[in-house]
Amino acid sequence: MNTNHCYGGFNYENFLRNEEIIKMGYKPPLPITTGTTVVGLEFNAGVMIATDTRATRNSLISSNATQKIYRLHRNVYCGGSGYASDLFKLSRLLEKQCELHYFAINKRILPVVCAKQLIKTLLTSLMGRMLISFVVGGVDPEGVHLYSVHFDGTTEVSRYTSIGSGQYCAMGIMESLWRPDMTEDEARELIFDAVRSGIENDQSSGSSIDLVVIRTNYTVSKCTEEIYKSLKPEHKPLTVKPEINIINNLDLIIEEESVIPLPHVKPRPIHQKTEKKPIRRDAVRRTPAFTQITLKPSTEDIDDDDAPPNKKRKIQQLFREKIL
Repeated sequence: MNTNHCYGGFNYENFLRNEEIIKMGYKPPLPITTGTTVVGLEFNAGVMIATDTRATRNSLISSNATQKIYRLHRNVYCGGSGYASDLFKLSRLLEKQCELHYFAINKRILPVVCAKQLIKTLLTSLMGRMLISFVVGGVDPEGVHLYSVHFDGTTEVSRYTSIGSGQYCAMGIMESLWRPDMTEDEARELIFDAVRSGIENDQSSGSSIDLVVIRTNYTVSKCTEEIYKSLKPEHKPLTVKPEINIINNLDLIIEEESVIPLPHVKPRPIHQKTEKKPIRRDAVRRTPAFTQITLKPSTEDIDDDDAPPNKKRKIQQLFREKIL
């Protein structure tokens, strides 16, 4: 067994084992794809980062108002792509790490490269298990800085950059229109166009655009621009009322007046509904489901109580004679 583990990067020791397991018939789980568009650029007075706000899981849109820009320190911000839960937890952790470093350097302005190095160290120690990439931007006494940090810990220094599934569409806009002497208004229009291009050409990006601007005087501005607003129902067409001319201050003389009697109309009778009393169940007479056939009894078999009056007299007379 090889004990020389590679703690400084990826570990490929189980690559051959995984290949053999797949040949034996094991089907590995399908990867979950996420998408976003994150763009950062420098201008003549600072740096700005813009992202979309859509959160996806494969082909499912889970949210249209997801935050992807996080504050690491008062002069350093980052925009991330990847799992939304990992991005939130890792950004909060990095914010606390930057705050501890800020107190360790006696509350001086935090260098942007320190924040970048903290992100790089954390992602490298996780060896790619956190599928998150960052665009880090900020200002310090040395100037304006913009970095891109990938999920494996590799970093890049650039004047403009883009990450996420819509980065290729955004980079095409940036490469053709970016200039180093751009003003803030020009840079704002360019970064909006770049993210909008990623939204229109990438199904995993969409909704609105979040923007943060960090200036060299250490002021920060945030804004949100809606790209596609929700559809509203069409208003009903207005009905044009006929014009009515009102005549005032005129003296009218009545020359003839006729009264037409109206025919007498008989009012229709009002049928009052009678409320039916509910029938009690015990008051309902139960009828048998069959017919009982009985023979008519003869007069001799009739008892005294059931016999007709004439027959009763004869039966009573015979009964008395027997007794006597």
